[in-house]
Amino acid sequence: MSFPKIEGYVVTEKLGSGSYSTVYKAYTKVGARSIVAIKCVDKARVKHSGAAIDNLITEIRLLKTLTHPHIVHMKHFTWDDRNIYIITEYCCGGDLSKYIHKYGRVPEKRVLYFLQQLASALKFLREKGVVHMDLKPHNMLLHKGSEGKYVLKVADFGFAQHLSEDSTKSVRGSPLYMAPEMLLGDYDARVDLWSVGVIMYECLFGKAPYSSATFKELLDKIQRRAPIEIPPNSSISAGCRDLLTRLLQHDPDKRISYEEFFAHDYLDLNHMPSKENYNKAVLLIKHAIELDCSGRLPEALEAYGEGLRYLVPAVGAETDADRRSALAAKLTRYMERAEEIKRLIRGQTGSCADSQSHRAAQPATAPAGAQTRGWSYEYVPDDSAAEPAARARAAGAARGHEGARALGCIQLGDALGPTIEESSKKEKPRGALSRFLRRPVPYLSDKDSSIADEDKTQKADETNELCRIT
Repeated sequence: MSFPKIEGYVVTEKLGSGSYSTVYKAYTKVGARSIVAIKCVDKARVKHSGAAIDNLITEIRLLKTLTHPHIVHMKHFTWDDRNIYIITEYCCGGDLSKYIHKYGRVPEKRVLYFLQQLASALKFLREKGVVHMDLKPHNMLLHKGSEGKYVLKVADFGFAQHLSEDSTKSVRGSPLYMAPEMLLGDYDARVDLWSVGVIMYECLFGKAPYSSATFKELLDKIQRRAPIEIPPNSSISAGCRDLLTRLLQHDPDKRISYEEFFAHDYLDLNHMPSKENYNKAVLLIKHAIELDCSGRLPEALEAYGEGLRYLVPAVGAETDADRRSALAAKLTRYMERAEEIKRLIRGQTGSCADSQSHRAAQPATAPAGAQTRGWSYEYVPDDSAAEPAARARAAGAARGHEGARALGCIQLGDALGPTIEESSKKEKPRGALSRFLRRPVPYLSDKDSSIADEDKTQKADETNELCRIT
């Protein structure tokens, strides 16, 4: 197979093709040989199609101005006598369609992870007044970093436009994901919300709600607005079901609005895994520990609670086993400490042994939304220098044994970082409070999670074995 000759690049592989263009994988000739994706548009094919030329111009114009972590970044565009070339970042994880076909049904927890990233991109587009109008799994690219963490990026803005009252409203997009009102030619930005619902449905159940054997059958379902039913044997959470149902409303006036979508409790966009939110967790937990040490327990409890709302999604998104284990250990300790403070405030000040029994009978309460997303953690100390017997019991706890709760009053040493006990030596608390303060509360660091390195991830990935020619 012959590849196009593009100045400054070496083309290595064909990734896919469409009516007017072909996408190739290539690497730069100069420097670190970073991998890129190059969309080659054949001038001969588009010169007689006004719509194709308009779409191409729209795509280049928009990609030049859209810079967001979850939107494919255009690095450059150029042309020669035969082709126009759009050079973008290369996403080495394929697309969401291939991901769905590989796994059949995507676990709800993973669906939420992707949905939050898609919603983040849509919120940015909404602020820019841009409607994509061709959202589908094929246009959701996945970048897989060195830690194995997938990052979703919206691509293919050929059908997108700045939608206004005077915009030309033609039928565009893929029928399987197209909002019903588009067939009537009377639509607005809410068409993207319908597409999000179809993508969400396909991820959860393995196929789109209007999947059909023929185009005629598909068109019939769309035109008569066939009811969309959630499979009776599905085990999705109540929040997931509510959001999905509100997205897949045929009447755009009954469909969830953008404002309601971004603010939906299930989506919880304000606490989604991101570098910014992880850093908020670090600061809040640090502040909670400082308040805890100074005896300001009600304020500490509030800070722990808010910090955990940011930390729980971060742990759920962590793919590195060691980082996840260390984060889970700290997360569980913060949850347990919050429960201890609750009991102190309520005056339930039994012995340390009694408090352990109480914890075993009544596990620490997870932050709001954690249980509905299926997250649970055991306390596993991340202290490599800890007393061997304590670490053995912790390892057993990580495998699901009840021995985890027996670690209640074990001092695990200095490697966990500054603890409440050490920070409180000057105050020398007495009685029940003193017994509670014997347990270390480790500080949370920005080095504990790969999410803290998100800004560096793209640069690192361009030079790792996944995205570099050596």
